[in-house]
Amino acid sequence: MTFSSYAKITRSRWRVINTSNSFDYMSPERDQNHISIEEIVSNAKEIMLRDGNHVPIVIVEGNKSVVAGQIPDMPPTHGERVELMRFLGQAAAKSGRVDQLQQVFMVSEGWISETNEDKPTGMRPSEDPNRKEVLIISAMKMEEGKKQMKIFEIMRDGTGQMVGFEELLPDIQKKDESIEIPLLDAFVQGFQTAFRTKYN
Repeated sequence: MTFSSYAKITRSRWRVINTSNSFDYMSPERDQNHISIEEIVSNAKEIMLRDGNHVPIVIVEGNKSVVAGQIPDMPPTHGERVELMRFLGQAAAKSGRVDQLQQVFMVSEGWISETNEDKPTGMRPSEDPNRKEVLIISAMKMEEGKKQMKIFEIMRDGTGQMVGFEELLPDIQKKDESIEIPLLDAFVQGFQTAFRTKYN
């Protein structure tokens, strides 16, 4: 599939949402305060406990606005996901709803598994019978060059009902490139490229 045809079929997946109507990430009286990853984590957990799942979502904060876009149909492969996120970054910049990018967050579910010598090479976490279901919250701050990631195991009872979360890793945050968040990297690259093209 070429990128042009890929972009065409994914255009409908980007939906800009007025967060004051649909989310509680930023209230009107807090317009001058940046969103924190703690707020994103709190809201993500609340949604998971209420709905039993969390549709992947990107929250974008500019100088004057905050918008969020859901991604209900995330592609199956890593390469396709990277291309989709780059396209969505371009779409966000071209929409005119976000000015200078300040920070971006992503919330998604996934699987993780531990590596060991007995595990077949190339086995995907989702194929591992000992996999763990996780909630992943990642963040990038443009001005500080800081990346953050929080990973929580989703705890379920014997019936499959969600009962809580257990943090698997301490809060990971660095001001360098040691944390890899390729999907957010692709989104930011797409946004900045389209933003420069639009205003230059």
